[in-house]
Amino acid sequence: MFKKTLLALGLCLAVSASAFAAVTEKVESGDKYQLSYPVFTLKKEKAAQRINDDILAMALATKALLDKPECEYKAVGTNFEIISENDKYVSLIFTTWDNMGGAHGMYYDHGLVYDKKSGKRVPYTKFAKAIKAGDLYDGIASRKLKVYCRDLTTVSDAPFLEYIKKEAFKVSNDYILQDGRVYLLYPPYELDCYARHYLRRAAEKVSLKIEKLAPSLARRRGSFLCF
Repeated sequence: MFKKTLLALGLCLAVSASAFAAVTEKVESGDKYQLSYPVFTLKKEKAAQRINDDILAMALATKALLDKPECEYKAVGTNFEIISENDKYVSLIFTTWDNMGGAHGMYYDHGLVYDKKSGKRVPYTKFAKAIKAGDLYDGIASRKLKVYCRDLTTVSDAPFLEYIKKEAFKVSNDYILQDGRVYLLYPPYELDCYARHYLRRAAEKVSLKIEKLAPSLARRRGSFLCF
């Protein structure tokens, strides 16, 4: 799969797995599409419905790519991974992908964190102090902020950053919570190439000083990102 960029900020404390929501995998398939997405069951039924509706809309939007006459998709689909959860929040990666018949398909990891009481998406600033896009850009460019690959050992030089104008660089809205940290996700080719760590589904994170603390979320279903 593809390279992403992840921004690491600080969180703390662990919670009991007893607060986990019930999650059922829904699978839909047909000509040129394969959708896999979660269906949540929570004590707050309206919250669960809001989460499920939000994710389903993303899945159906991916399927709708096949209806575009100007594009000839060979296949499209979605899959997901529950990253972490506590009694208040659930964090997951929802992956959308498409293949137009090139050397490889395109995969996009959407980092989603939901409030289990309201069912609404929660911004990363709920857990960590906001960072300005320019400061993030300068930190990466100057190497004061190291960019690590998914294995947390390999360091990326972020060679593609120089092709992005500083004023155009954005702080991603996609993020996950795992192992006491916030990780902001960036799209493929944002900072580095696809092929470099393809077999390991390489992703990157930028290590920053802890700015704010909040309860961390316990990991579910193994370690999708081994941080």
